[in-house]
Amino acid sequence: MASSLFLLLPISLVFVIVIGVFFWWAIFSGQFDDTQSRGESILNDNDAPGENLATTEDRDAAKPASLAENGRQREK
Repeated sequence: MASSLFLLLPISLVFVIVIGVFFWWAIFSGQFDDTQSRGESILNDNDAPGENLATTEDRDAAKPASLAENGRQREK
């Protein structure tokens, strides 16, 4: 029992120190400076209808033939 503690305690202390160093680096390198804008960027996306949308033929050309045929059958 005691011999396993002599092995596990130093290993756990090394893990704690490594995690602390990475957390310290993350804080002071600016990883947590702007946490809000990346989450809001998807909400500010330009989703106006008709802009930058491919036509049905362009989308079907990009699909494999079997998927394109199934899509045309469903549209009818």
